[in-house]
Amino acid sequence: MFAGARTSVLRAASRPLAKAAVTAASRTLFTRVPICIARYPVYRSAFAKPSLVERHYSVLSSSEAKLYKYEDVKELVTNPEAHPDTVLIDVREPVEFAEGHIPGAHNVPFKSSPGALDLSEEEFEEIFGFPKPAKDKELVFYCLGGVRSAAAEELANTFGYTKRGNYVGSWEDWVARENTQAQPSQ
Repeated sequence: MFAGARTSVLRAASRPLAKAAVTAASRTLFTRVPICIARYPVYRSAFAKPSLVERHYSVLSSSEAKLYKYEDVKELVTNPEAHPDTVLIDVREPVEFAEGHIPGAHNVPFKSSPGALDLSEEEFEEIFGFPKPAKDKELVFYCLGGVRSAAAEELANTFGYTKRGNYVGSWEDWVARENTQAQPSQ
């Protein structure tokens, strides 16, 4: 009786092992590979092809912004009549602008007024003291070192301005090349 009990226990114990071995062997072609997305596992077949994801948004404009150099901005400043459709915008804060700016530039602070180009024409002129640039004008942005101006240029794109530029060297480059100290506002 003891031998029979031992045999039945072994048979009972080996059935799940045998079943697991058969199941594991049959699933090797279709293994489920865990992929963690934000700490929640998503299971996909190891042989599944990645599917294309449909975009549910579009870019307003795919136009590239022009990168301006010192020589380009110098031309805008010295010969503004040749570039009537170009507006030079300083995106630094008003205190920085008052300490000095490129001649002919208008101050539209990016940090304190990021949605300025989305204002109505009347509101814009009342706040900033010059007419809001039309969407067909070319906007050339600069700041202290080119970081805020790059962000402002990208934001202008979202507001529908397709002709945009960024003076990468910005105010630091201008002062170094002009060999002058900051020029206070008049």
